[in-house]
Amino acid sequence: MKNSHLLKLLADAGLSPEELGKRLGLSGMTLRRWIKGRPGTLIPKFYERALSDEVIRLWMEGRLTEDAESVKWAMTQGQSLYFEAALKNLGLTGDFLKPGVGEDRLLLGLTQIGSSEPRQKQVDDGHKKILGFTKLGKAWADRIAVLTKVLASKKLGAMDKLIAYGALFYLICPFDLIPDNVPVFGMIDDYAILGAASEHYVKHHSKKI
Repeated sequence: MKNSHLLKLLADAGLSPEELGKRLGLSGMTLRRWIKGRPGTLIPKFYERALSDEVIRLWMEGRLTEDAESVKWAMTQGQSLYFEAALKNLGLTGDFLKPGVGEDRLLLGLTQIGSSEPRQKQVDDGHKKILGFTKLGKAWADRIAVLTKVLASKKLGAMDKLIAYGALFYLICPFDLIPDNVPVFGMIDDYAILGAASEHYVKHHSKKI
């Protein structure tokens, strides 16, 4: 993190150097010295872990939005709080990450995600964004097609559509269990979840979609 990013973090979170310093176990004077350094100066690497974890805490507290530059930076650092923050963002419980997550627990987790009306609205409003993922290949397009048909189906009730809502929200959510901006691996979880959800509907509700 550069000192200019630190300055932006303070502004975005509405914190003074002294307030952030207290949260980090540092003096406000230390943070002010970093900020006043030559533009582009890197914050000492020793403090990056503490800073990334604190950014995640601020995000979880609602003091930073997911669009904040500091949050995007922290999500790439592999910090210890990432999964806790991602679970909260998705509306999942800690049980979701216990060893041996099977199909039933995965579908239950998607139901939890999809049961939120604000998340449903993001899916409904994000139709164009969702269709953009079909460009990733035929398998992606087929899975997305099944789930969008589920949402449009008049033969399925609202409860039957929660898994589809959950899977599609997971797809468009940038901060899920594996951040989408992680090279190569960032979209593996999205692809797998789309597969599990679409297979569920093909297997149990094919006549209604």
